[in-house]
Amino acid sequence: MGELREDYLPGTDLKIWQDSEEFTFTTDSVFVAHFPHLVKKAKVLELGSGTGAISMLVSKRGAEQVTGIDCNEKMVELFQKSIEDNGLTGKVEVKYGDIKNIKDFFKSGSMDLVVANPPYRNSGHERVIGTSACHEKTGTLEDFFAAAAYSVRHRGRFAMVQLPERFVESMQLADKYNLQPKKLRWVHSFVDKPAWIFIMEMVKGGSYGLEVLAPLIMYNEDGSLTDEAKAYY
Repeated sequence: MGELREDYLPGTDLKIWQDSEEFTFTTDSVFVAHFPHLVKKAKVLELGSGTGAISMLVSKRGAEQVTGIDCNEKMVELFQKSIEDNGLTGKVEVKYGDIKNIKDFFKSGSMDLVVANPPYRNSGHERVIGTSACHEKTGTLEDFFAAAAYSVRHRGRFAMVQLPERFVESMQLADKYNLQPKKLRWVHSFVDKPAWIFIMEMVKGGSYGLEVLAPLIMYNEDGSLTDEAKAYY
C-alpha cells in the first residue's frame, strides 16, 4: 500500500481515504454521481466502487441505501474507513466481491439504481498506477452491463461513464441486456475539443426515446472552470 491521504469530496463535507498507488477518484466520478435520476427512498448499487466516491456522493444526494462492491481488497478497506469516519454506517456499505458473481451478493431486481465507472481500456498501453481500475483486468464492460441488468428492477436505472471510443459497444450491450438508453451527455475539456467521455443513463425495459443533453464543457478559453463545471465543486 502506498501513501494514504485524506481528501474531501467536491461540494461536500465528506472525507474520502485514498491510496497514492491505487486509482483515485476523478471528475468523471463526480459527474456520473450527479447524473442519474433518484427516486424517493432509492436503493443504489455501485459496481466497482473503488474508494467509494460515487457511492458517497449519491448518498449525499438523498439515496436511502447505497452499497458498493469491489474486488480490490485494499479499496474496500479504504471505503469502509471512509464510511465509518463520515458516520455513514447503516446508510452506505461496501462488499468485497467480484461483479461477475453478482448473484452471490444481491437478489435479482433489488436495486432502483445501479451506477458504474467501468474500466475504460480493453487494450493498448497500461498505466502502472490503478491498472485494474483503468483496464479490463478483473471485469469487462459486458460484465458491468450484465451485473447491472441483473441487479436493477424493471424500470430501474443504470448510469455509467465511458470513453467515446466505446460508445457503439455500450449501445450494443444496452440492447443485449434490455437497458434502454434514455439520457446522454458528452463531456468536453474545451468547447472546440472532441469529447473525452460520455455519461449515459439507461432504463431497464424502458421504451424508445433518447434525450441528448447539451455538451458539458469543463474549461473556458483561459483555462478556468466553466460555471457549470464549478457547480459540481
